[in-house]
Amino acid sequence: MITKSFGPIEEHRRTLAAQVQERIREAILKQTLKPGERIDQNLLAEQLQVSMAPIREALKGLEAEGLVMIQPRRGAFVIEVSLTDMDKLYFSRGLIEGEAIYNAVPLLTENDFTELENMTKAMRRATDANDINTYISLNRQFHTHIYEALDNQHLMQVIQLLWERSELYRFRYMFVTRDHERIHQEHDDILEACRQRNQELAKERAIQHITLTQHALHDQLKGDNSHRGDFHDH
Repeated sequence: MITKSFGPIEEHRRTLAAQVQERIREAILKQTLKPGERIDQNLLAEQLQVSMAPIREALKGLEAEGLVMIQPRRGAFVIEVSLTDMDKLYFSRGLIEGEAIYNAVPLLTENDFTELENMTKAMRRATDANDINTYISLNRQFHTHIYEALDNQHLMQVIQLLWERSELYRFRYMFVTRDHERIHQEHDDILEACRQRNQELAKERAIQHITLTQHALHDQLKGDNSHRGDFHDH
């Protein structure tokens, strides 16, 4: 039983923490903050001209996303990614998203198809302009729009978590490999299978889309290092 009233939500503080979280996330994805690097919270507060409170909130949020690891008495560190972790992550995405699109296909409407097609066009414009941030946002919208046809909040929470943990790899893929046309064609193929109401084909193409990205990233990360194991950008 609640015996004391809640205090008001500090909207400005929440918004500030969200902005700080976005700035730190971008620095991690672009590897301005390197894998394994300790995050200097005092320096961040000074550079962003904010207090320590939104810095701490932002880091907790990034820890939940899998981009930061907070160690007691040691501080916050950028997560060190590994080939093994990436393979397990993409394997999980293939299983879950394959089933999600299979079950979503019969529920998609003509309006959905129009919106999805508009997203594919917008993604092409974004990569033509070398606007990777916009592309990544649209890419996420494209896939989640399909899954949202299931109207299953529990499933979407799982998928969103896996996508958040994939951001570090996905961002690197778009910046380094720049195999944009292949990715656009894969989206077109997924959309066409959905239009055909072909559940098996849509599932096959969605899984292939995830797997091909995984393989390309696997080759890229191994190429960055002369040994197997954790990837460190030098």
